[in-house]
Amino acid sequence: MVYIVPRSAWRAVPPKQPITDPWTPWLGGVVIHHHGPGSGFPKANHQDCYQQVWDIQDETMNRSFFEKLAGKEEYDDIPYNYLVCQHGWVFEGRGARVRSAANGTETPGANKNYFAVMGMIVSGDQPSQAMVTSIRDLIGHLRQHENAGTEIKGHRNLFNTECPGNLYPYVLNRSFEPPPADPDPGSGVTIIPRSQWGARPPRNAEQVQLSSRTGFTVHYSAGPSTQTPRQIQNYHMDSQGWDDIGYNFLVDRNGQIYEGRGWSIQGAHATGYNTTHLGVCFIGRDGEATSRTAAAIRALYQYANRLCGRTLDKTWHGGLPGQSTECPGSALRAWVQGGMQGSDLPITDGTDGVGGAMTSVRTVAAQQRAVNGLGRTPPLTVDGIWGPLTEAGVRWLQTKVGVDADGLWGPQTEAAYKRFTGDTSAGGMTTVRSITYQQNAVNHLGRTPPLTVDGMWGPVTEAGVRWLQTKVGVDADGFWGPQTDAAYNGHVDEGARIVVDGDFGPATIAATQRAIGATVDGQWGPASIRALQNHLNTWSSAGLAIDGIMGASTVSAVQRHLNRMTGSGLTVDGLWGPTTVRALQNALNLGRF
Repeated sequence: MVYIVPRSAWRAVPPKQPITDPWTPWLGGVVIHHHGPGSGFPKANHQDCYQQVWDIQDETMNRSFFEKLAGKEEYDDIPYNYLVCQHGWVFEGRGARVRSAANGTETPGANKNYFAVMGMIVSGDQPSQAMVTSIRDLIGHLRQHENAGTEIKGHRNLFNTECPGNLYPYVLNRSFEPPPADPDPGSGVTIIPRSQWGARPPRNAEQVQLSSRTGFTVHYSAGPSTQTPRQIQNYHMDSQGWDDIGYNFLVDRNGQIYEGRGWSIQGAHATGYNTTHLGVCFIGRDGEATSRTAAAIRALYQYANRLCGRTLDKTWHGGLPGQSTECPGSALRAWVQGGMQGSDLPITDGTDGVGGAMTSVRTVAAQQRAVNGLGRTPPLTVDGIWGPLTEAGVRWLQTKVGVDADGLWGPQTEAAYKRFTGDTSAGGMTTVRSITYQQNAVNHLGRTPPLTVDGMWGPVTEAGVRWLQTKVGVDADGFWGPQTDAAYNGHVDEGARIVVDGDFGPATIAATQRAIGATVDGQWGPASIRALQNHLNTWSSAGLAIDGIMGASTVSAVQRHLNRMTGSGLTVDGLWGPTTVRALQNALNLGRF
């Protein structure tokens, strides 16, 4: 049993803005920190620890001018999920449901995939046994109740730092490893919203009434089970040219359910059935779905029946009239034909039961603030979560500013809202990120010379943002909106971070193997080529023979795939050389191969 001191007990100030960055801690685990250089740690009197946590929040949210010039990052909230004092008390920082910010950006997914836990000691201090025991128990709690992955790392494993100081030997000797917990095969499932897995905004969205739904269709991705929803979305939007990821929901081998288009948005998963049928995709190949996968899909089906007010037809992609496909493979097809049998799991809908609605123009939180600014009563809660109240508020605003009240904040609504409010601003402090955040982000991606982090918008910062936008693969308009935010998060969380030099060496080979689901050993041979050919057949309809030969037809297929996914403009000549490798490296860095 872990007792966690809540934020209210140490008088935490609210975050500067809602934090809705992608958050998938089941893919990683926990990273251990200490405070670093300094003094005044630890406190002899436990009551002083409360003030110390408040001080840590204050110093990380309100950097001085000179600290900013020195490159110290300023955060929207305390960057740690939890803090543990020498007396063994656990303090809630960001908590379990908000992405950490303390793990750095050198390693892809460092913040997205790992809780950040600080031991409240400085360099040179030795942790108490109470601190070590409480960190261990907290990790056990996070694994059992908050979906933490199994990895335990020191901050130095992900970032160039000596952190966590004298806590690192305890990482190495596994002192933080909790005892095995009793398995809970009946534990429930939660639908992970789009914002949590880092979805790109849709280009367009067609609303569908739940009363129109009559069927529930099971698919598979036919790709490696290591793929993320974001990678599948990139393929659908960049290669297929669709408005969004095609499926309404996706489910992985661990039974994680991800919101795709959601309940109330028309899908793009089966021609002729996208309005009537909810499309649910298993992320993986034939035979890779687990019993937990089946239980999660079954729970989603039962919940869909409740939302739609009827029993939906159980269908599979290839079983729909007019659909000539092997999808979802023989194993899932037989399971659906057999009635979708499995365990009955409770389900929590993290999407609020609706679709949307971060657009390419504004985040949900920015829409909520705009509605309140025009005097809506009662005002909306600015929490960054889309639901019926926020949709009604946006429709109210659209009526007020004189555009169609469709509930989707697109360019027309944005232009009408700006005309109505007399807003003539362009760039700088956007609806998404502060200027300071943008300057730090530009510097994190290696802009030289680095920007001065002073929170002031000017030509140099605008040029830096345009440089970043080019690097992450979006239009370089100098305006940091949701599209840029999603692309930046995708680059930081899923990009390969390899040098674009045209050399197909071990680092590039390993990144390619990771993307195509091959064994990652940095050695390129027939097994990797077969995986590449299968990848191109699945995601680019290449029609290649799976022969393990890197011939002209395979290289041409790679070039065509790169042109579709990243607009690289390659000449499709079947010649493997530095130009094609550079395009491949760029695609891997963007997470779009």
